[in-house]
Amino acid sequence: MDKFILFLRRSKSLLGTISENTKIHLVLGNESCDLDSSISSLLLGYFHSIQNPENIVVPVLNVSQENFLLRTENCFVFKEAGLDLEHFVYRDQIDFKQLCEKCKLTVSLVDHHILTNNDKILEKYVTEIFDHRPVDSSHVWDTDKVTVRIEPVGSCSTLVTDVILKRKPDILTCPLANLLYQTIIYDTVALRPELGKAKPLDIEVALNLEKTYNFLAKNRQSVCDSLWAVHNDISALSPKQLLYKDMKVIESFYIPGLPILVEDYLKIPEAHRAIVEFAVENKTNCVLLVGLDVTAGKVRRDIGIYSTTKEDRLKAALLNVFDDNPDYDFQFEHRTTAFDDDMYLLHVHNIKLSRKQLVPVVKQACAKYTNL
Repeated sequence: MDKFILFLRRSKSLLGTISENTKIHLVLGNESCDLDSSISSLLLGYFHSIQNPENIVVPVLNVSQENFLLRTENCFVFKEAGLDLEHFVYRDQIDFKQLCEKCKLTVSLVDHHILTNNDKILEKYVTEIFDHRPVDSSHVWDTDKVTVRIEPVGSCSTLVTDVILKRKPDILTCPLANLLYQTIIYDTVALRPELGKAKPLDIEVALNLEKTYNFLAKNRQSVCDSLWAVHNDISALSPKQLLYKDMKVIESFYIPGLPILVEDYLKIPEAHRAIVEFAVENKTNCVLLVGLDVTAGKVRRDIGIYSTTKEDRLKAALLNVFDDNPDYDFQFEHRTTAFDDDMYLLHVHNIKLSRKQLVPVVKQACAKYTNL
């Protein structure tokens, strides 16, 4: 772990010494900055620093340092591994515009393959992509210039682990391998086949790590359960902080992921007020909340659509796409809440439907919205 920590400290310190012709390679995770995105970015960055020692390689956690502290499972895993959060580079600590203007810049995208509007400036510098979400056809990358690996696996860490094991396995000390292993187990819900999260490559890579590093298969569920318990520990978070804890932005559509059902979130005092304030702060009239509860191995999901008016066009477009989408069997059930004037709650009976699979649906709705 000492070499990895030295890499992190060196990357952050060298950011302050850049000059013209400095070769910098950024490894940028997605804006939700969940455990998978964080671990994938850090380990792929470390891999590139070994493969290309002439470059300054900087993994970027794509969230402010303040908001990173809301990712309870991330903080837990890094603390257990002996990693100081001060060693990481956060989105609010780096100036992409300055790097584009001053350096010889290249970029890897990890756990996403479409840049947000805030990061579009990096587009022409992207040379590599690792992702596991559905392909977004709104932007087609030139594969003569960009190495693209997008596969429907349960965890992006699976793809990163796979490339490291095949090309530079000796850099994976047991503690580093454990970071990747825990993430894969967590993302695939202990590789349980009935939940449909674990794909063949997830299983192959996890089994390889278990065999090589003596991780015990019988402990998969306990690894998953412990991380899920930390993820669900919201005792120190306010209702508004919960909205920022695991948030994605798709086409300017804000999608907070909650570690509890939306139905239960709305029962927390001041939760509804927090949603209203969240919408105002982010200058949006419509917010899509995605809830998830896993208790005793049973998965439950729901979604809530907040809109400032019942006739909100974006909400109408979203519901229209939900009702008329042959690609997904949502199995929605409308439920009432104490806030039916501005909140539309849907229970999801198809437990295999994740927020990742909602992304193309949201994009369809946004396209319909612009044409309404």
